[in-house]
Amino acid sequence: MKALVQTLLKRPAWLYACVSAMAVVLMAAFSALFAPQLQQWEERLASRTWALADSSATERRVVVVDIDEKSTQALGAWPWPRDRMAQLLNGLDAYGVNLKVVDVLFDGEQHPAQDAKLVDALLTQNGKAPTVISQLFALSPDAQVKSGLLAGALHASTNSNATCPSTAIQAFGFMGAAPAFAQNSQAVGHITPVVDPDGNIRRIPALVCFEGKAYPALALAGLSVATGAQPVLKAAPGLMQSGQVLDIGGLQLPVDSQGHLRVSYQMPRAAFVSVSAVDVIQGKVPPQMLKGAWALVGSTAFGGGDAVPTPQGGAVGGVEVHAQILSAALDGRTPYAPTWAPLWPLATGALALLVLIFSLKASGPKAALVVPAVALASGAIIFGAHAALLLGAHQWLGWGQPALFVALAAALLTAAEMLRVRAERESLYQNLSSYLPEGAARRIAFQEPTAQVVAETREATVMLVDLRNFSAYCEERTPEDAATVLHIFYTTIEKIVTEHGGVVEQMVGDGLTAVWNGSSPCEQHALQALKAAKVVWQEGVAQLPKVASRKTPPLDVGIGIESGPVMVGSFGPARRRVHTVMGEAVSVASRLEKLTAELGYPVLVGPKTLAQCANAPEAQNTQKLGDFLLSGMRAPRTVYALNVPIDPSHLQLVSSMEAGAVG
Repeated sequence: MKALVQTLLKRPAWLYACVSAMAVVLMAAFSALFAPQLQQWEERLASRTWALADSSATERRVVVVDIDEKSTQALGAWPWPRDRMAQLLNGLDAYGVNLKVVDVLFDGEQHPAQDAKLVDALLTQNGKAPTVISQLFALSPDAQVKSGLLAGALHASTNSNATCPSTAIQAFGFMGAAPAFAQNSQAVGHITPVVDPDGNIRRIPALVCFEGKAYPALALAGLSVATGAQPVLKAAPGLMQSGQVLDIGGLQLPVDSQGHLRVSYQMPRAAFVSVSAVDVIQGKVPPQMLKGAWALVGSTAFGGGDAVPTPQGGAVGGVEVHAQILSAALDGRTPYAPTWAPLWPLATGALALLVLIFSLKASGPKAALVVPAVALASGAIIFGAHAALLLGAHQWLGWGQPALFVALAAALLTAAEMLRVRAERESLYQNLSSYLPEGAARRIAFQEPTAQVVAETREATVMLVDLRNFSAYCEERTPEDAATVLHIFYTTIEKIVTEHGGVVEQMVGDGLTAVWNGSSPCEQHALQALKAAKVVWQEGVAQLPKVASRKTPPLDVGIGIESGPVMVGSFGPARRRVHTVMGEAVSVASRLEKLTAELGYPVLVGPKTLAQCANAPEAQNTQKLGDFLLSGMRAPRTVYALNVPIDPSHLQLVSSMEAGAVG
C-alpha cells in the first residue's frame, strides 16, 4: 500500500485520476445514503432562484379576491354564513369576471335558506360566470374520513368507466362539498397540497385517484372550465421534454414521474392584483380591475386556517398557490425536469472536474489558493446556468448537488496536491540533508528562495577535523580507493558528531567542520565537543586504512576546537546559495587544526572552549602548551592539547617522514 501511495505521489496524472474517482465514489455513496436529505436540500437551494425573477412583472388576468382581516372586521368573523359568500360571488358576477375559482370548502349543510342562496350564486345562468369550488383529499392511510359529495371526476376517453393514470396520487379519504353545492357548481377541484419537510408548498398532485377515478387540482379544474376541454395526460418524448404533460385545451402543463405539478413562483407576489372581499360586496373595486378577469377567492383572515408557507417567504393564503399555477399555465412556464435532467449533475460535475484539474496543473505552488477559487467560480457558474434554465426555459435542474461535488472534488484535489508537493519536498529535503545540515536542508526544501542573508549568530563550539596526508595517499592510489577512504572518513566522523549532539556543517576536500549549538541546539556544547574529539581520535582513526611506506606517510587526523559566537546560514544570490559557518571560533579552530601537524598533538583546544568546561574531567585531561600567535591573528592565544593515547608507530610528522625519505 505504501508503495502504491508513493507511486501515485510521483505520478500526478495517476494521482488526479484516482482522486477524481474517489470524489465520484464518495458523492455517489453520499447521494445513496442521504438521498431524501439531499433532495430536500436541493429543493431549498433551487427555490432561492425565484428571487432573481423579474420584479417588475405584472399579472392582471388572475385577480385574488381576499377574505382578509379588513373584510372580517367589516362583515363578521370567518367562516362566513353561506348567504354572505353568495353576496361575494354575485358581486363578482356584477363586475363581469369570466371565471370564479373558490378556494373555500363548502362542507356540510348549515341553513336551508342561506344554502339556497349560495346554490343560486353557484349556478351558471343568466350571464353568470362559471364557478369552480373545492374539495380535499386525505393522502394518508390513517385518515380515511369520507364526508360530503365527491365530484369533478374526469371522464374516461375510451370507455364509460373512468380509470386513474399511473401517475395519479392515491387518496384514502376525502372531504367534499355539500351535495347541493357540488352538484350545482360548474366544476370541482381538489386543494390537496404536497407539504415539504420545511413546510413549503412546491408541488401539488395534478390528479388524485380515489376508488378508480381521477380528480384534478383546483387550478386545473378552473383551466378545464375556461377552455372547455378536459385534462388529458399525454406523453412528451424528447430530451428537452418532461416525459408527460397534461393537455388542457392546448395548454401544456408538465407533470413529473410522481404525478406532481410543480408550482412556479417566478411571478413576484406583488405582481398579482389583490382586492378585499368587502370591497367587492360593497362595490368599491374599480370596474376595470375585475372586468374579464379570473377571480380566485380565498381567505387570509385569522381563523381561516388557509395560511401556507411558500419559497417566496412568509405564510400566505393558499389561494396564492393556485394563482401562481394559473398564471404559469397561461404563459407556458410551468417548471419541469426535462428527460435529460439525470445527465445534468454528471455533465456539470465532469466539466468542473476537468477545469479543476487544469487549474491545479497550471497554478503550480499556488494551487492551495487557486483551486478553491476555481471551485467557487465553478459553483457560481453552475448556479447561473441553473437559474438561466429555470427562469428562461422553465427547466428545473438543481445546482446544489453539482456544487457539492465540485466542492468535494476541489477539497480532495487540493489535499492530494498538497500531499504530493509535501512528498516532493520531503524527498528533496531527504536528498539535501545528505549534502547539507538538517536545518539548512529543511529551509531550502520548505521555504521560498531569497537573495538575503539567512543566518543566525549563536554561542557555539566549532571542531575542524582534517584527514592529514590524504593528498600524498591519493598520489599512490586509484581514484576509487581514495574516494572509499574519504567516504569512510566522512561517515565515521559524522556518526560520532551526531551522537554527541553536534552537526557537521561542511565537508570540503579532506576536512569537515562540525558545530555544536549551531544549526541545532546543544547544551554543554563545549564539553560535548571535547568528548566527540576524544572518540574521533580513538575510533575514527582506527577506521582508516593502515598504509605507510617511505613514499606514503600514514593517514592521520588533526583536530582543532574553539568556542565563541559563530554565524550559521546561507549567503549569496537567490539562484546560487552557499551554506557556511563564519566567526572567530571557526578561524581559531582552523588554525589549531593546522598547528597539530607542527606540534605533534592530534587534538588542540582553544582557551574559550576550556573555560566553558573547566571543571569537567575532559577539560582537566588537557595540558597547556603555551601561548601562540596563530596565523592571521593579531593577539596570541593559549593553546591546550587534549591528552589522548598516541601510537608512536602510527603518528609521525610529515617533516620526519620526509626526512626519512631523503635519508
